[in-house]
Amino acid sequence: MFDTLFSLDYQGPPFVLFSAAHLAGIALVLVACLLVVAALRIWPNSQVLRAGLRHGLAIFSLVNLFAWQVWQYSQGIWTPAYSLPLQICTFSNILCAAMLWSRSYRMFEVLYFWGFAGVLQALLTPDIGRFGFPHFVFLIFFTSHGAIPASVLYMMAAERYRPQWSSIWRATLVTLAFLLVVGVINWLTGGNYMFVGYKPAFPSLIDYLGPWPWYIGSMVLVGAVAFVLVYLPLAVYDAVSRRRVPLRA
Repeated sequence: MFDTLFSLDYQGPPFVLFSAAHLAGIALVLVACLLVVAALRIWPNSQVLRAGLRHGLAIFSLVNLFAWQVWQYSQGIWTPAYSLPLQICTFSNILCAAMLWSRSYRMFEVLYFWGFAGVLQALLTPDIGRFGFPHFVFLIFFTSHGAIPASVLYMMAAERYRPQWSSIWRATLVTLAFLLVVGVINWLTGGNYMFVGYKPAFPSLIDYLGPWPWYIGSMVLVGAVAFVLVYLPLAVYDAVSRRRVPLRA
């Protein structure tokens, strides 16, 4: 049983895109996010609940990241070219912990867009190879990715943080800066973080964005559009309700 769950030589059910297991993983993330919001709505004045969720989500994000690193090392596949937390989602786990501990609005601005635009793309097209349920890789993928939107929603529900239109530009600039840093690290390690060196082996939106290196520019444009789209529900709500949105710095 242990080998089935953790072995690199996995012989169990393979991962299939949009299979029952895949959809169940997405549903689990959705339910977890809804539970965070629901709990804060039911007990809005509970400082114990707020502290528990804030610290719990921060620790959970880091534990997931640490567990992923340990698994790779235990299987002899940890390399600087592949294993550093330099994809948007793995780096977001670190940022989530920092945001929750510090209550940083600037980190929230970035994570709102990374959490809802980037994580959504990752959940729809997981980069987990053949590892299906109940393998460790399958489970850690959904728990680590689910922690990101759950953390963002906590900040919105508990701290009343909201992004602004200007947040889109700041998040885009941070993303571009991160992309440049990752490009240098790719050059030094021979890695393909952020998929700027070549397209991923699994089906993804990048397949439709043209050949290398032109798809990198397309990725930036698609990302900017995605940032606008994930902000639109808030913009529409604010326009309809005609209320001022509190801003925390």
